[in-house]
Amino acid sequence: MLKRALICVLIVLALSGCVKPAANTIPAATTPNATPGANASQMPAAFPSLPAVTPTSSASPTPFTPFTVKPGVDNLKIRVNPGLLFEALMMVQQTDELTVLGTAPGNQWTYIQTAAGTEGWVFSEFLQSSINLSQVPVREPKGVVVIKGRVLDASSTPIQGVGFDVSQGGGTSEASTNSVVTDTNGNFYAFLPDTASGTWTVSYTAIACKSNVWSDTACTTYKQGYTGSVDPLTQSVSLPQTGNPLLFTWR
Repeated sequence: MLKRALICVLIVLALSGCVKPAANTIPAATTPNATPGANASQMPAAFPSLPAVTPTSSASPTPFTPFTVKPGVDNLKIRVNPGLLFEALMMVQQTDELTVLGTAPGNQWTYIQTAAGTEGWVFSEFLQSSINLSQVPVREPKGVVVIKGRVLDASSTPIQGVGFDVSQGGGTSEASTNSVVTDTNGNFYAFLPDTASGTWTVSYTAIACKSNVWSDTACTTYKQGYTGSVDPLTQSVSLPQTGNPLLFTWR
């Protein structure tokens, strides 16, 4: 079922401008022009971390002011924590108004509050916002286990928009799989329930049109020196993860 859900996401996001038809391409992470009635009840997750802000003067930083957004699709699930493996609290529609309170590391999930006061996490890709959500302060999720990784090229340049499946023991069921995408710093964050344990496999799945590996906006030609894959294609990690993030090299 997750695979079918992933296909739905690729179709919806493709409407935002990604035109490359190859199976190993995922769409640009721009707010989609959602079709009224589109169903986002099974939309996947995927993660840009925000760089630390270093004040350049003695002036106090501008306090964050929550602002409102609307879902870009109907039936968008609000979850207990950022990730497909967490319980859905409720669904919201395109007519609902949500207040943005924070973003998870990686910026793939946004912490919101509904008009009725329910708080939870929604997939950032399906929010319509006039404000750049990557500028929202990071809110660290609680009650989670995190798998971290990074993708660089041979010259240590961060590669954005690389997609991975994170599954328990290489499984593909909806109950054991999460999906992540690297952020502008080349990092990804897979949030799992704090009860997660054992061995999990991180597998390369796709490259997004928003990635900096393309030499054209149509996502048809890689930049010189890139062949279009990561090395290794998969890595395994035992939970809890210790030491450095998993490192992948874009070729």
